Amino acid sequence: MLDSERRLRAILHAVKLVDSVPKSAKKSRVYDDFASYYVYYDNEGMVDWFIENKTNDDKYVTLYRGGILKDMGMNVNIAFHILGSEFAEIYFAKGESSFVNSLYDLRFQALAVLDDGSNLQIGAVFYLPARSIIQIPELGYKGLKEIDGEVLEVKCVGMDLYSVFYDYSEVVDYRARYGHDVFPPHDPYTVTSLKFSIKEIGHMVTRRYIVPIKELIHGRGN
Repeated sequence: MLDSERRLRAILHAVKLVDSVPKSAKKSRVYDDFASYYVYYDNEGMVDWFIENKTNDDKYVTLYRGGILKDMGMNVNIAFHILGSEFAEIYFAKGESSFVNSLYDLRFQALAVLDDGSNLQIGAVFYLPARSIIQIPELGYKGLKEIDGEVLEVKCVGMDLYSVFYDYSEVVDYRARYGHDVFPPHDPYTVTSLKFSIKEIGHMVTRRYIVPIKELIHGRGN
């Protein structure tokens, strides 16, 4: 067993619109505007998330989730964090997702910079049309005991060119866990991305230092 907390792997390229939530799905959190449900496949250690926009307006959202796994007879806590933040550089390197530069280009899912007012993180942002449901598959739930996921609305607050310093052990973990070779971006790498405000980033599974290039050039901050 790896010591790393990076256990979950979203299948971002398989995200799609669906007509309805399956009858077998269990409720996670249901509110007036959004709802989340899931179907758990024990043998595969896989969860299909279903997130619903119950409003009459198109929305941009992300999924904030956590849970408890049973591993080697012990409970392993998955602290709440943003879906897509664990292996963001892997998704980017493999072409499974890309950083979004325009809302017009965001179709179902993309990577973006998220800002909760205190921290910046990279995570998956989803375009959720009015009165629609999106299915998001995710691996890494072998031995699932408890799970909880909340749909969080995000708001676009601009675009910038960023330099991203990230924990390269993310790449080592991915290779060891999934046996796939990958050629990740340099550490640091530079990328243009929209930035979205969010009420909560949660736990930083992959630590990143994300700074706008203009701040590096003009020497603002530390």
